[in-house]
Amino acid sequence: MPKHLSRAAALARQIHAATGIIRYTDALALVTPNTRWLSLAAELRTAGCSEAANNLTGIAYVCAEAGAWFEACGLVEQAFKEKDYPKVQEIGDPCLQAAEAALRRAGFESATWDTDAEAYHAAFLAFSAAGTGVGNGQSLARAGLLVLDSDPLMCSDIIRTRGRAPFTYRTVNALTGPDTPVAVAARKAARFMAAASTVGHGGDEDWDEAAALMVEAAWHACLASGRMPLQGLRGFRLYFKDVMRSRHRELVRD
Repeated sequence: MPKHLSRAAALARQIHAATGIIRYTDALALVTPNTRWLSLAAELRTAGCSEAANNLTGIAYVCAEAGAWFEACGLVEQAFKEKDYPKVQEIGDPCLQAAEAALRRAGFESATWDTDAEAYHAAFLAFSAAGTGVGNGQSLARAGLLVLDSDPLMCSDIIRTRGRAPFTYRTVNALTGPDTPVAVAARKAARFMAAASTVGHGGDEDWDEAAALMVEAAWHACLASGRMPLQGLRGFRLYFKDVMRSRHRELVRD
């Protein structure tokens, strides 16, 4: 049995034993690694970025473990909240504790954007690799684009979060590569991500500034992916038209 399936099966058995009401098969269905993160990890690995790929894969499985425990707690609450709230605390609280323990073991704190921030670090590395002509530029850019949240304002929070350890986007200053459309667009996507990561936390203006820069990053990532700008990214298009109009940016047409 593949390692990740063995891990999922063991976790499902733990959830079944801890709750007593969630069947093994239902618990197994709760263990769902983020497939977009895993796809990006696979692209990075193919491009020779093994360390980044392994890190992102590990994060995907840590989040799957924590997420399964959080979901289990929700199911317990659903089952007992109307008739036996003490049971919710008795069974649900250990599920919450198990979820938080999984994150802490990997060096994360609960209730932060650190896990997502590290996925964005990986996306930046994918755009950087595509921009320097490493690997399949379109595939790298597409995989990097797909890990971004659908809401630019959520992206604004995540891109300005450090993760478990300092990550420098300053490597973007040294980016050089071929003058192909894919590589040029990928370098621009990386540069806008880097710019967004440096925006402060002073208030709504900073929040909007970082969001606007992430819209720009997504625009160029789409081009690097071989897609029309912001194609399929409704939240980004709406933000571009409704918010960035005041910045006198060129507007896209539907």
